[in-house]
Amino acid sequence: MYCTTGVTYTYKVMAVHPQGENLEFQFDWGGAVGNWGHSTASGETLSVDHVYDTAGIYVVAARARDGGGLISEWSDALTVTAVNVPGGPALNLSLRAETDTTVRLTWSPPVEGTPSLYRVMFKPVGGGPPVVACETTDTTCEHNPSGMTGDYSVLALFGATPYEGVDTLSTIPVHAGTTTVGELSGQGEPGCGWPEPAWLAKAYEMGDATWVDSTEFYVTDFKPGSDGPTYYLASPDLAPGDSGGSVPAGRWHVTRFAVLADEQGPVPPFSDTMWKSTAAVADAPVYAACHTEQGYFVMVKVTQLRIAPQKDLRLLAWFQPVQGLRLLRH
Repeated sequence: MYCTTGVTYTYKVMAVHPQGENLEFQFDWGGAVGNWGHSTASGETLSVDHVYDTAGIYVVAARARDGGGLISEWSDALTVTAVNVPGGPALNLSLRAETDTTVRLTWSPPVEGTPSLYRVMFKPVGGGPPVVACETTDTTCEHNPSGMTGDYSVLALFGATPYEGVDTLSTIPVHAGTTTVGELSGQGEPGCGWPEPAWLAKAYEMGDATWVDSTEFYVTDFKPGSDGPTYYLASPDLAPGDSGGSVPAGRWHVTRFAVLADEQGPVPPFSDTMWKSTAAVADAPVYAACHTEQGYFVMVKVTQLRIAPQKDLRLLAWFQPVQGLRLLRH
C-alpha cells in the first residue's frame, strides 16, 4: 500500500471475541506503538486515522485486548510505503481589515498541490520571534493581534516540510515623516494630507479648491490673525466657514480626531464620543488619532507649537495603510 506524507489515511481492523465481549485495540504503526483504546463491540469494524510525516516503509499491525486483560496475537502485517509529493509556497497573499482591530488574510494554494496544513506567522512590531497566528487547511484566516501591529507570512506544510511564501504583508503604520503646517491666517500652507501610494505627509494650500481631495486636516485658531494662543487640528469641511481665512466652498473632506495620552496609546473605536471635528493644541507635545474620510487611521504627534514668528505647527505622523484598521502601534 502507498500513501502520501502529510495526508491522513484511514485504517480498519476487526476482531471477534469467543464470548462476544467488547474489545480494545493497539496499533503498531511501524516503529511507534500507540496506546490501547477504541473500545469496540466484538465483530464490529474499527476505523482509525493516521498520518506519516516522513517518507519510508512502515510495517503496520494491530492486536486486541478484552476486559479481562487477555491479549491477542498481532495481526498480519500491512506494509505501507509513504512517499513525498512536491511542495511549494502559498501564492497571492492579501490582507484586509476584518473588523477595526482584526485582520483577514487570504491566499491561493501552491501550484504543486494541496498542502496538509497552512501556518500563518505573525511577527509583532518591535522585534522578537514570529508567533503562530493560526493553523488551518483553508486558504483564509482571521487574526486578532491584541492591539499589536506586525508582519504576516504563510507557511505551506507538505507533511513535515514547510514552504515559506514569497509575500510578506504588514500592518505596521508607515512613518509619514516630519511636516510643517502653517496656521490658516499665516504665510505657510495650512492643509495637510497623506497621498497614496507612499502615504508621506504633504502640506497644501487652501486658497482654492485644487487640493480639496487631498487635504485631511488644516491648522487654525478660528479667528482672524494667527495669535492663538491655541491652535487646532481641524476637519477641512470647517474651513470655508472659518473667519481666520478665505477658503472657497467645495467638497472638503470630513475628518475626526481623538486626543490620546501618548503616541502608542490605544485608539478608541470610531463610534466613541472621544472623536471630534477638532483637536486643540495649546502646548506641545500633543497626540491625536485622525480618522480620514476614506476610513484610514493616522497617529499625529505635534512636536512644536510656534505662534511667533513662524505661526505654524511641526508634527510627525504614522499612517495605517490597511483601510479601516485602527491599530497604530509603531
